[in-house]
Amino acid sequence: MTTRFRGLLALATILLCASACWAARVSGTYIGHGASFAEMLQLTETNNGQVSGVLSWIELKSDGRVTSEQAPVTGTVDAEQITLNIRAGLLSFLVGNSVAGTVKGGAVQLQTVDSSGNVATHIFARGTAADFKTYADQLKAKGARIIFSRNLMDGARQFHDTVQNAEQWIANAELHALRLPGVRMRYQEIEAKMQSLVATERVASNAVERSQISVSVNQGDIAGDQADIGVEQVWDINIGEPGKRIADDFARWDGKCGDAAELQRRGASAQSAEASESACKRALAEREKFAPVFKTIMEQRAELKSFQAAAQTRRKAIVAEANRMQ
Repeated sequence: MTTRFRGLLALATILLCASACWAARVSGTYIGHGASFAEMLQLTETNNGQVSGVLSWIELKSDGRVTSEQAPVTGTVDAEQITLNIRAGLLSFLVGNSVAGTVKGGAVQLQTVDSSGNVATHIFARGTAADFKTYADQLKAKGARIIFSRNLMDGARQFHDTVQNAEQWIANAELHALRLPGVRMRYQEIEAKMQSLVATERVASNAVERSQISVSVNQGDIAGDQADIGVEQVWDINIGEPGKRIADDFARWDGKCGDAAELQRRGASAQSAEASESACKRALAEREKFAPVFKTIMEQRAELKSFQAAAQTRRKAIVAEANRMQ
């Protein structure tokens, strides 16, 4: 074998080895991750520098939601330079399809531009699909903790609102309860005036006068009906219905307040755990206060309804008597 032939053979061997080593270096799985994302770039390079693969992306949103996407990848690699075409529809970090970067030291670095024109570098290090799954699972667990904490804070606000509504309801209901004697007196005044008119009608000297008095008696009945409407507005719409809603809210609640330390062990933030426990205990105390007041007020309303019904029956009887005397 000549020296020249041996040299050419050695050169060919070196080139083949370099090509194989290069392909082995570019082809593979690359992982990138951060506090709120994880990404996996799986690439396969052919001998002519063409690249294909898949980009997988998972992102943790500030509200705890986790979104994910996969996009097919094609491109080229030339020495340390790599250009990829990513056919992505939802990737928040990518504007346009083409990205460029480098392959160096077992890592792929890509430059991307977001919708605001900000340039970012995405570094993918050699890894495995199992590594990506680990980071993805961590993000999902973190998202679950965020959602749990948010739900606790929402629950604390609901407890606060219920307590506030119950306090306002108690103050309003007790104020109107003090006015009940005046309400009954109003009905009694209307009925007494109607009876007085009927007594006058009995001794009236002519039909015209009796007819005029009968009209006044009917007007008294109308005044009684209007008083009924006013009572229903106050006691049924402004007191009864909102009181029933508050009572239903309390009834749906099991009355169990979680311990802040236990909530934190389940993944809640310290702030949300403490807020939930504190608000729950205030709501529990408020429920104990609200229940007897609501019961008393509803009993008073039932008594008032009976009083109204009896007063209405008496008014109708007075009207009938007045009409007969015309």
